[in-house]
Amino acid sequence: MTTNEDVRLFDTTAATQDSRGDNTRSSQEQEERRILMAWKSMSSTLHRHSLCEDSAAPGPAQSFLAQQRQSTLTRRVLRLQPR
Repeated sequence: MTTNEDVRLFDTTAATQDSRGDNTRSSQEQEERRILMAWKSMSSTLHRHSLCEDSAAPGPAQSFLAQQRQSTLTRRVLRLQPR
């Protein structure tokens, strides 16, 4: 049989474990929020940086495929020129 003292000890231990669990969850949530904020900040910075680089490029905007074709043509021309 359990005594009243044993029951009180169990209740105190359970309450302590619950508060530790709450603290752990709270710190995990804070960490997740910080990670998300850092990720969003980095993403927006990279996006702004890429927009600045794109706007500084001369000529009309080109698709990825158009850029690849241009670089291929440039290599062919350079290869055909006498040295």
